This record gives sequence, structure tokens and C-alpha cells, in this order.
Amino acid sequence: MTATTIPNTPLDPSTIATGEDAGPTAVQARLPLLPMLFRSEWAKTKTVRSTYWSVLLAAVAMGLGTVIAAIQAKSNKPIVDPVGLTLGGVLFAQLAIGVLAVLVVTSEYSTGMIRSTFVAAPQRRWVIATKAAVVASIAFVAGTIASLGTFLAGQAILGHHGVSITAPGALRSVIGVGIYLALVAIFAVGLGTIVRSSVGSIAILFALLFVLPQILTALPSLHNIAKFLPSTAGQAITHTAATTTSLSPWTGLTVLTFYTAAILAAGLVIVHRRDA
Repeated sequence: MTATTIPNTPLDPSTIATGEDAGPTAVQARLPLLPMLFRSEWAKTKTVRSTYWSVLLAAVAMGLGTVIAAIQAKSNKPIVDPVGLTLGGVLFAQLAIGVLAVLVVTSEYSTGMIRSTFVAAPQRRWVIATKAAVVASIAFVAGTIASLGTFLAGQAILGHHGVSITAPGALRSVIGVGIYLALVAIFAVGLGTIVRSSVGSIAILFALLFVLPQILTALPSLHNIAKFLPSTAGQAITHTAATTTSLSPWTGLTVLTFYTAAILAAGLVIVHRRDA
């Protein structure tokens, strides 16, 4: 015999008062409160080790900015963008956050737990949207704290070449790292919802955020295309010096926002139409 899993769905107060049982139709018809969904997804996310490891790896990756700053300080070469230099670790931090966001979705598909989740909360699009909100919140807070620490340490290492947090564009760049990583997290949730496979989603994410930008940037005839890719466009928010190979900070962030909205919308449409 196989055990049947009964979802822990709260009863309607009216059924308790009348002694009647709320049938499946009544349960599915109720729209789960967003705070309840958020608490549920937050509880699931914080109880898995991958969350802490991913955040730790993202923080370590951001810390690479201090190493880059130390190397640059010893070289005595002119520093055009001391802020962007110390925040360069976001290139690798995005991968850690992206993997976390993918696993938030695909791990439930691989174990089959997603079916229980959708039974308890039949509004599938709200479930995916809440997952995106939870992991984006984690990415924003962790990313902002890590970028601030890296910025302060990196500027101290640069000495007289460094700038303060009040310098033009510095605070925007530091907070921009948190915003960028939050958008990457949402993008990854949408991708994971579409692909469903952990390996497949991570491979596509790695290619889009890391491999493809590096290839196109290295080709002189294609570097103008590279600046419109999701990661290249979004990372413009971390720079304070204008370059011909990137968009302006807010334009770049807007481009990434469009990519993120499109991929998440596609995921919401697919999860509504496709069987779990």
C-alpha cells in the first residue's frame, strides 16, 4: 500500500461553525492570501542548505572586488571607474543567485512536491510569483549588503584613488547591485518554470548571463549587440564611467527589467496551461 498525502489546507471558518466539510471545489475556489503564500515559500526556502550556500557564494564572489582593487592599486595604472572596479564581483555573484532561484522552482518539480503545492494553492501563477518575490527579496538584501561591504573595503584599498559613498553614482551603483541581483533572481525563476529541469535551466542561465556576453564582447563586430544582452545591460547600473560597450545605467536596468518581465510572464502562462 502507498500512503496518501493530504494537504494541510486550512478549513473555512463557516464550515467549522456549521459542521460541514469544505469540498475540493470550495477549497480550490478560495484565493490564498498572498501573505500566507509568502510565509509558506519563505519557510521552504530558508529550510534548505542551498539557500545559505548560494548567498555565501554570492557574498564571496562580490568580495573578489577587493582582490581586484588590491591588484589594481599595486599596478599604479590609472583607474577610470573605481566604483565599477570594486563591484566587479557581481559578474560571478549573479551565477550563485541565479542557481538559487532556479532550484527554488525546479527542485519541487524534480521531487514531485510541486503537485502538493498546487493542490494546497491551486492558483499556480500566484505560487510562482510568490517564489519569485521571496528569492528576489533575498537577492536584494544579500546583494546590497555584500556590495556595500565590498565597496567600502575596495575603496579603502585603493587609497587616494578611491572615492566615498557620497561620490556621484556611488550609492546608486551599490544599491544597483542589489536591484540587479533581484532581477536576475526573478529571471531565473521564470526560466526554471519554463524548463523545469535544474540542469537545463542552469546551463541556459549560465550561457545567457556569462558565456554569451563574453563571446560577443570579444568580437569587435558584435560588441554593440552584447550591450543589449540581459546581464551586460543590467550591470551598467554598477558603473559610474560611461563607455561605448555598455548602455547608460538606468537604460541598461530598464532593458533587463523588460527581459525579466517577459521571461516571468512566459513562465506564468506556461505553468497555468501545462500539467504539473
